[in-house]
Amino acid sequence: MEKTNLFSEVFKKWGLIYGLIGVIYVFLTSMLGIQGGGNLVVGILSWLFTAGLAFGIYSFAIKEYKENNEDQITLGKGFGLNMMIGLIGGLIRAVGFYVYIKFIDLNYVQRIIEAQMEAQERLGGPTTSPDQLPEFMKFFQTPEFFAGSVFFSVILGALIIGLIVAAINQKKEEFNY
Repeated sequence: MEKTNLFSEVFKKWGLIYGLIGVIYVFLTSMLGIQGGGNLVVGILSWLFTAGLAFGIYSFAIKEYKENNEDQITLGKGFGLNMMIGLIGGLIRAVGFYVYIKFIDLNYVQRIIEAQMEAQERLGGPTTSPDQLPEFMKFFQTPEFFAGSVFFSVILGALIIGLIVAAINQKKEEFNY
């Protein structure tokens, strides 16, 4: 039988852990200049780390829930647990990233724009100054857009990776007839 507040206790705990690790990771990669550099190998390694982090956090959360719920969890409950963890973790990471690029590292967006222009020149694309961009395109270079894209990517990861982890770890009550 499920404890009354077990579900909320687990997703709050693991959502907070996931969000804080994500914020620390974003801060470190931004401060070290690793993020947004345009290097393919670094991008792949970054994706592998974040996907592995999500997989690990979701697995640990389901394990904790199962241990406190007579080793039982359904696919739906596991998926819901992982989505709530992703929601909390994504919100924390998005707010942390927004604070970082809006108030701490004011040149972050400019460095990203410069890296994009440099890559465009290397690939032989036309060179345009950021001032020549249409107004709606400038929105994609704001801290708000960056924070929103961080949140969206965490939710998308929770949807995919959370469902996989929930499917792997589901265990229903066995009925003997």
